[in-house]
Amino acid sequence: MTDLTVLLDAQHQTLTQLKQLISDEKSALLKQDADKLLQLAKEKMQRMSLLKVTDEKLAAHPEHDKLTTQPELAEKVASAKAILAECKDINAQNANLIEHNIATINRLSQALQVSRNATSLTYNDKGKTSTISTLGNDFTA
Repeated sequence: MTDLTVLLDAQHQTLTQLKQLISDEKSALLKQDADKLLQLAKEKMQRMSLLKVTDEKLAAHPEHDKLTTQPELAEKVASAKAILAECKDINAQNANLIEHNIATINRLSQALQVSRNATSLTYNDKGKTSTISTLGNDFTA
């Protein structure tokens, strides 16, 4: 079975990489770089999967109880938990940015629709206004 220290070091490295990815994601959100966001999302999912696998290995390790009883291992666990908390914080900030961007896109969409409708205002044969332009589709020969 793999040594606890090796598993904890791997977990720490994965969390550090995940934190960097989430920070890069925040930067891409601010720049509205969709291609970078897609790339980062893939990498983020890979790191999350790796994190889960390592976590399961740690939980199933026969010497699992040493994680809380040995000071050196407990310190590594605390460090990993601190990085995870930072990841969650940055991720929450990213979620807020995403919501803000979605709201902005929705407002822009509504403004474009109003603008389109205002310029396509027409009158039907009864003199009533309509925003649906028929482009002459109702002509009969």
